Amino acid sequence: MSLVPCRACGHQVDTSALACPRCGATDPGKKISRQQRNARNFVIQTIFWLSLLGFGGWYITTTVIPLVKQYIVKPEQAPGARP
Repeated sequence: MSLVPCRACGHQVDTSALACPRCGATDPGKKISRQQRNARNFVIQTIFWLSLLGFGGWYITTTVIPLVKQYIVKPEQAPGARP
């Protein structure tokens, strides 16, 4: 258990401390706060899911829909041909 300076006030705190006893900063031994980490993770996950959703939409539009149309639409018959 080593002591490191608090990222907010510089007071020496243990690396496993949940809050600084002097200023109350959360995770004082970490370089960024828990709230900043959570916000960064949220942004990364949002970008990932939106890109996955966008790729899925593009794939369906370019691949699946033309195949479905091919099976639904009846081919046109030549004039004078019997059904």
